[in-house]
Amino acid sequence: MATNPRATISERAQLTVLSPGRRTKQMQSNSQNRRLLSTAIALLVLGLVLRYLPSGTRKAQARTTQPAVQEAPSELHFSGLQMSQAPDGEAIFVDGLVTNDGVGRVSAATAQVDFYDAHGAVVASVEKPLVGMAHGATDLVRNEFARNPVGPKEMRFFRIAVEKVPPSWNHEVPELKLVAVTAR
Repeated sequence: MATNPRATISERAQLTVLSPGRRTKQMQSNSQNRRLLSTAIALLVLGLVLRYLPSGTRKAQARTTQPAVQEAPSELHFSGLQMSQAPDGEAIFVDGLVTNDGVGRVSAATAQVDFYDAHGAVVASVEKPLVGMAHGATDLVRNEFARNPVGPKEMRFFRIAVEKVPPSWNHEVPELKLVAVTAR
């Protein structure tokens, strides 16, 4: 049913005038309902995401429960060895790349560090763990190999820190030999 646009207001059908207070109550209740609905939907989506995406701690616990296998030390190879001295001068760092030529994922390794004198005789020998390093950085990453194992045919940067260096050492890069390798 259409109304005549030229008719006066009094001739039109019964129109009710809403008070301004009534109009704002209606808008407030609508916006509040929208907020409650959007919050409920967001919580539902968050619950679904948390339910179906595994957390990092669950993965870490699953990884630690897997049995560790001893790999042959010959499966890892060193390359690009460099030596640097600690700022205090008391320790040295041996940095390099380690390559996994085995089939397991290496999660830890220990190397024997042999220091030689000017005549080629071993003056000290220590066993130290390989510590992971970020690519191109000098920052050590604790438990890097345990958290992110070196897979087959992968290469990683490492560092070995030796605190007590023998005084009769010839100041050349010490020789490294792998003595223990843990793989998964």
